[in-house]
Amino acid sequence: MSGRTLLLTIGVLILMSHLSFMWAVELLEKDKEGNIIVPDKVTPHHSIKIDGELDETVWQLPAIEKEFRTISPNYGDRLAQETRVWAAYDKRNLYFAFKCFDTEPHKIKTSIAQRDNISRDDQVGILLDASGNKQTSYEFYINPNGIQGDAVNSAVSVDGPDKSPDFVWDSAGKITAEGYQVEVRIPLESIRYQAGKGKVVKMGVVFVRQISRLGTKGAWPEIRPGQTTFNFMATLVYRGLKGALKLEVLPNFTYSRNENRQETNTWAKETDTNIGMALKYGITSSITAEATVNPDFSQVESDAFQVEVNQRYPLFYSEKRPFFMESKEVLDFSVVKWGMMPAPIHTRLIVDPGWAVKFSGSSGRMNFALLAANDRSPGRTWQEGMNPNEGKSALFGIIRAKYNIGSDNSIGVLYSGHHFAGQSNDVAGADLKYRLSNHIRASFSYLYSATRETEGDPLKKGNGWNAMLQYNTPTFFSLAAYERYDTDFFMDTAFLNRVGISRAIIGAGPIFNMKIKKLPWLKGITPYVYYVGLHDLGTKMDDIAWIFGLTLNFAPLGDVNLEYYIEDEAWAGMLFHKNYLFAQGQIQLFKWLHLNGNLVAGDAIYYDPQNPFLGSSLTFGIGATVEPGIKLNIGFDYLYTDLRQNQSSTVPSVGSAVSEGKVYIVNIYNFRTTYQFNKYFFIRGILRYNSFQEKLLTDLLASFTLIPGTVVHLGYGSLHLRNRWIDNQWVNGQGDFLQMKRGLFFKASYLWRID
Repeated sequence: MSGRTLLLTIGVLILMSHLSFMWAVELLEKDKEGNIIVPDKVTPHHSIKIDGELDETVWQLPAIEKEFRTISPNYGDRLAQETRVWAAYDKRNLYFAFKCFDTEPHKIKTSIAQRDNISRDDQVGILLDASGNKQTSYEFYINPNGIQGDAVNSAVSVDGPDKSPDFVWDSAGKITAEGYQVEVRIPLESIRYQAGKGKVVKMGVVFVRQISRLGTKGAWPEIRPGQTTFNFMATLVYRGLKGALKLEVLPNFTYSRNENRQETNTWAKETDTNIGMALKYGITSSITAEATVNPDFSQVESDAFQVEVNQRYPLFYSEKRPFFMESKEVLDFSVVKWGMMPAPIHTRLIVDPGWAVKFSGSSGRMNFALLAANDRSPGRTWQEGMNPNEGKSALFGIIRAKYNIGSDNSIGVLYSGHHFAGQSNDVAGADLKYRLSNHIRASFSYLYSATRETEGDPLKKGNGWNAMLQYNTPTFFSLAAYERYDTDFFMDTAFLNRVGISRAIIGAGPIFNMKIKKLPWLKGITPYVYYVGLHDLGTKMDDIAWIFGLTLNFAPLGDVNLEYYIEDEAWAGMLFHKNYLFAQGQIQLFKWLHLNGNLVAGDAIYYDPQNPFLGSSLTFGIGATVEPGIKLNIGFDYLYTDLRQNQSSTVPSVGSAVSEGKVYIVNIYNFRTTYQFNKYFFIRGILRYNSFQEKLLTDLLASFTLIPGTVVHLGYGSLHLRNRWIDNQWVNGQGDFLQMKRGLFFKASYLWRID
């Protein structure tokens, strides 16, 4: 069955490719509506220097637009400050410039920070649909100091833009007496674009600007709620572009040394040296092939700290490895928002790849990606016993295609496979995104899985269904969704919380745009209510939840979300009734101070499979980020959570030093300090303490990034535990804090592009 499924998927992919090729010219001939922009072409004699000065002749010509309209927190108002934007190009680069007027330039919020850490700054952005098919877009953001943030977005995604990819492009910014100005150069080698009839290239674009102290964001062309940004983009028309990627070579070198304390004065040392290579070849301006051997997938950034105690579902950690981050937007598959499958393709499940290949891009109306990789982790040596499959690798294969059927609508297919030592998991599916009107959008997807747990076993077959209907206007929103996963449904490439369920979500609420003179800081109020019902196909028990919520948006940049839950939840054959409060909020109070907090208080289940009970829990966290100067960032986060027993059942404590009646208490303290010397080089220190696990983590990192890919990282980390040496062994939870692990790593890579 799996072989036929794979062949069928490939056949559909090829058929769609031919259809898209035939329809490409028709698109170019009929795309006559909307805002048309013909950027000015610059010659080598009038080259543009990216320095933020805007003194080139091309920037003295009339601007494309001066008036931006708000998109957040309210829609349709004139943005409070004037914004001018220009576009130009040469045969190898796209250029953009912004002049952002501000009547109070001393209040502009900016920083010299690490890439993608500018979300709270004043900034401008370019949302670029380089393929022109209204399915994916590159997003480029720049703050007044020229610091970059970038992302990719997909018309299929329910979570919004993905900030994990990093692209090679240039930017510069400058604060002036009138506000600030920005220049941008985007090399054509860094993006994928399609040339049409007469080598005309059409791209969609939206320009955005955020004013931090006012808590507002605006855009041109105007974006209205109920649709994706793809349906409002202006059309950029270029001729004579010749800068497509030819060949990209990325060699890398990594050295690591790890030490574990074995006895009081004895350390076990282990070193590892890795030399790898990644290649990317531009088959056309819109299609690339990639391969990597002995890849470097070391993660420089640590995972965000989360509470790991008493969790019913596993914690989700984002993909951070460079090879897998690119083209993630193509792999997006239609699922239910807040559903049991947060990510149908979660490449982090490929734990230890020795090689990987990828073929991706766009052709006409179609976007596609093919990915294959091995995973050496199942063949690792076991600490105890002998691994019968030692030295063997698992094989992952993924095929994905999305076809534009007009506007931001699409139909797509997906195949994912995982095979190892007689075990197999093959999944095939299709999805549809379709807009029924300006304000109503529907999505539907189906997945079929065939799984063999061990060699010779019969196949287990299962189905997965997702459907969602959304209605959005400037003054009202609603959502209805349904998902179902059979008990025998498995998908080894997915982050999947639960199978054997049928689940429905219904929610709605009005949106009030506030314009009260006595409360100028209050920008919006959105009350809402959700109903969530889940039926367990195995136990036949039902979970039901009512959620009553309120969201407040205000200036300076900030928001508060309050929710009250009335919930029946089944666990271990028992039904528990819970009432609890959830709250979270954040605000950029001053240019130098950002505050955030969260709270969960009320009933909570102790998720023990043998002796569960309903208790009371309090979880709250507070955080502050202080920026004494534009280069220094100091952060502190504190998180507390506990569980108190309020029933007669006897449950042993699972933590240390807890008071009577409390099952556990967790305190987590996180300190971080970053000094950014310039946009290329920073040093960072992290100190994190977890009272429940009684561990202290330290992390030091010096990082230089000339461009994404050309980097040098040097890091040191250590782990301290409360241990005591007794009878020739370590006893946890006793004695003093001792350094039990320490490690040093060095990484260097160089991105080399060949024309």
